[in-house]
Amino acid sequence: MNQKELQVLQEKIGTLQTKLNISQRLIHAIGLVNSTLDLSTVLDMLMSLACQLVNAEASSILLLDEEKGQLYFAAATGKKKEEVRKIYLDRGEGIAGWVAEHGQPMFVPDVSKDARFSSKVDKLSGFKTQSILAVPLKIENKLIGVAEVVNKKDSGNFGPDDLELLQTLSTTGALAIQKAHLYQDLNDLFIGTVRAIADAVEAKDPYTRGHCERMRKFSLVIAEGLNLTEKEMKDIELAALLHDVGKIGVPEKILLKESKLTDEEWQTIKKHPVIGAEILSGIKQLHSALPGVRYHHERYDGKGYPEGLNAEKIPLVARILAVTDAYDAMTSTRPYREACPEEKANQELIRLKGIQFDPKCVDIFLQSKNTER
Repeated sequence: MNQKELQVLQEKIGTLQTKLNISQRLIHAIGLVNSTLDLSTVLDMLMSLACQLVNAEASSILLLDEEKGQLYFAAATGKKKEEVRKIYLDRGEGIAGWVAEHGQPMFVPDVSKDARFSSKVDKLSGFKTQSILAVPLKIENKLIGVAEVVNKKDSGNFGPDDLELLQTLSTTGALAIQKAHLYQDLNDLFIGTVRAIADAVEAKDPYTRGHCERMRKFSLVIAEGLNLTEKEMKDIELAALLHDVGKIGVPEKILLKESKLTDEEWQTIKKHPVIGAEILSGIKQLHSALPGVRYHHERYDGKGYPEGLNAEKIPLVARILAVTDAYDAMTSTRPYREACPEEKANQELIRLKGIQFDPKCVDIFLQSKNTER
């Protein structure tokens, strides 16, 4: 083998090695994108991976709003990405609009020389677009959006290899986006059903209208302050919305009674956490939220119900709900009394720290209220 043949062989080996490295990165990228069902996470991953794979300065993903027939920036890089997300493009408008209209990829090496380029994003963000590589996002030939990468780093130009990489990533990305959309739709349906159940319970007692939703908001504030995981926050949200579902089994004449309850009536009321947990126990998706439903009337000192648990033997979700349930009850008008002032309710929470309530949950809740002011 002469020197020239050796050089050609080395170049082929180098090309193959480069393609192998790129393939490995692409396989890794595809694995990452398929590792989650959260839509915002999928979109952020796709943008980040697109930039890495083709060495671009920035990227964005536009999805098709079928009702409006327009593209919107579902995800974008940069400091003003939230503002950018409010921008809509008609089909045919801008480079992304052209790609959506024709269903074909497009590379523009110098946008200043292409009349199809829309400067909306640059004007808003202050970013300077020089070149764009855009590809359609499709599911079985149905357009769902457009993926863009902007400005090749090191003053280079996007090439055929970049296009191939972006198209491969966009194929996987479109499937991941569709899965995330379906998951989000199912989750929205599930939460909607949970809210409907909570509304049905509250309909029995007009004085508690909105109580579950307020508890949900208050409880998530405490959960954030405790740095709980997304899964734990979801359990708290569900438990807050459903904590009183057991009142379905309590007669309205007891729930709406304006005078003092008899001992027998009070014992009936005290059954609602257990009834609620039993009603929901057949729903697999709610199992980890059930401790909040069952134990939200336990007290930190062990004098609560239904089991007389104390301190940290009470599940955390129930300790959180105990604080927010009591606060909302105190600050809401009920058949037997008027709502008390917010400051008085705050003082009552402080007085009962370590007695009825988890001190840490009370502190975080009150701190968040002070911060809002």
